[in-house]
Amino acid sequence: MTTNDESISSSSASEKSFQTDSDDEANQAEIPSNSVTVVRLKQGHGGDDSLPPPWWKKRRERIFRKKTLYLRFPILKWLPKYSAQDFVADLVAGITVGVTVIPQGLAYATVAELPPEYGLYASYVGCFVYLVFGSTPAVTIGPTALMSLVTYDSGAALLGPEAAILLAFLTGCIVLLFGLLNFGFLIDFIAAPVVAGFTSAAAFTIATTQIEALLGLKFDDEGFLNTWIAVFEHIEETKKWDAVLGLSSIAILLLLRILDQVKLGKEGERKRWQNWVNSTCWLISVSRNAIVIIAASILAYALTEPGQKNFPFTLTGDIPSGFPPFRAPPFSLEADGKTYSFLDICKNLGSSLYISPLVAVIESIAIAKSLSKGSRIDVSQEMIAIGTSNILGSFASSYPVTGAFSRTVVNASSGVRTPFGGLYTGALVLLAITVLTPYFFYIPKSCLAAVIISAVIFMVEVSLVKMVWKSKRIDLVPFGVTFVLCVFVGLSQGILIGAAINLGMLLYSTARPRIKIHKVKNPTTEYLLIVPDRSLVFTAMEYFMSSVRKASALYPGIIVVIDMSHVSAADFTTAYGFDNMIKRLQKHGHKLILTRIKPEVFLILSRMGCDFHIHKEGEDMEILLKGISIRDGCISVDKTNDDPPVAEQTSLQSISSIVEGKSKTDQVTPIARVDINDGTP
Repeated sequence: MTTNDESISSSSASEKSFQTDSDDEANQAEIPSNSVTVVRLKQGHGGDDSLPPPWWKKRRERIFRKKTLYLRFPILKWLPKYSAQDFVADLVAGITVGVTVIPQGLAYATVAELPPEYGLYASYVGCFVYLVFGSTPAVTIGPTALMSLVTYDSGAALLGPEAAILLAFLTGCIVLLFGLLNFGFLIDFIAAPVVAGFTSAAAFTIATTQIEALLGLKFDDEGFLNTWIAVFEHIEETKKWDAVLGLSSIAILLLLRILDQVKLGKEGERKRWQNWVNSTCWLISVSRNAIVIIAASILAYALTEPGQKNFPFTLTGDIPSGFPPFRAPPFSLEADGKTYSFLDICKNLGSSLYISPLVAVIESIAIAKSLSKGSRIDVSQEMIAIGTSNILGSFASSYPVTGAFSRTVVNASSGVRTPFGGLYTGALVLLAITVLTPYFFYIPKSCLAAVIISAVIFMVEVSLVKMVWKSKRIDLVPFGVTFVLCVFVGLSQGILIGAAINLGMLLYSTARPRIKIHKVKNPTTEYLLIVPDRSLVFTAMEYFMSSVRKASALYPGIIVVIDMSHVSAADFTTAYGFDNMIKRLQKHGHKLILTRIKPEVFLILSRMGCDFHIHKEGEDMEILLKGISIRDGCISVDKTNDDPPVAEQTSLQSISSIVEGKSKTDQVTPIARVDINDGTP
């Protein structure tokens, strides 16, 4: 590698001198030319002769330590500090959430096309598991509208509840494995617009599936379009009392939802009776689902005459009481006189085998982040909690579960302090399974549909669409594609294609960096300054090299200076591309100077053997340019003149001053960006 007359670093001219821990700060600060950088290398990274320890030994040391134990079992951190105040707060919150989860569990099971009791079976195991493994106090694990829709979309109901139970087991295994392998970062590759499009489409789809029960209709059509076509075809068959009860239940639920906004008196100046009224309004609001279902059940019971089989409403009917047997999920089953093996069941479940784990993680992590208030969320630990909940839940006849947003909000607003509140929620569900199931007979199905519809309509991300429109409208493309495909094609196809389009847009942005090209002229020489605005990874190198080639072709023999301040990452393609580009430039009489290059980028390029000059921080660019020009015979210097050249009188400490045209003696000429498509400058 060719360098200027001075060495790259007076203290270390080797590659190690570029391995600093804070290179971004060093680039921004002004460093004197005679400064010495002290480099500290980690053991096993080239600073000494010792070999790095084997990976399995480092992994063993990380696993078997107290910090890891506390991370994987968060209960060990908060349980020794548990107080009487925590007990009271968790008890109130746990009972409040329990009152909410019972009607929601019954309703969400109908979304999955499962018997209502399976919604209760899925509502308590996650509460107990999250007590041990959960890292966010307010999160509650149980059946949700999204997971119920994924279960329905998987076709598990066609094979019977056993297929849904096996889906929960497989979902748990996949999520738990990814959590143990610390693969939580993979969720970051699914952008917010894609998730918003998915949840918004799911809200429309879930609400559509409940129209049949809301109006008391009966038909076999499925899918968004087919369902609405069937609704209008059978609209004359609408059961009047089911429709009246369902629509009025939706209106009442929406009114009770805003009841918690009633606040009498000013904060800190309220009287006792005002606090009592505010608390009562809040309690009625969070218990609205239970209140509406209980009232509808009483109404249905009152309007039913003894011995009459024709009921005024379509009722839920008999629900088995007691616990299901605690056993392993079935790996083979019989349906419609046919025996299905494990592989046959997996083939029938199809894409839900990866969509179910994906949705479970996305929904729960989104909830945890919304309540974190900026604090760090251990995604891998949340995945471990969700995976374990699904695995153990499958032994208790649960279908796939995850964190529930509405119940988590109720839990947080109820003042929960620790995950111990889940114990009381689970106990209340167990009480309902053993004692209250006979009374669920009179729950109208239209009322359950109203509970679902009034909950999912707030899943439509209208506010996020407004924010995207104000910030970066191009991000509405993955949102729109995901939404349309999820509604009209399928959930799995929609989220996969939406995520692929979003990643494609990201890759395109990395492949087309903005490149500023200036011709800088001073009294002694002139050069071409090229400034890319982002990293030059493999996707961007072809475009970058083409731009440099076309710009340098306009000025034969000119020195090319590339400002690498924005290039924070590089790969083999980068080094290989630079090597070819330098050879091509040298073939046409150009010399290349790299300035403000980061240490890790320099190492990659230097190991490839690239032939370029380095401009150090604090070094005068004028002197470096003149030295290169003299050696290469580019300019002639009048040796009889004792006065120093004008360039040496100019203190040009930073290349950024050249870009901004701050030097009094330099003339900066911006060059139009080279269009690689048509070859015109």
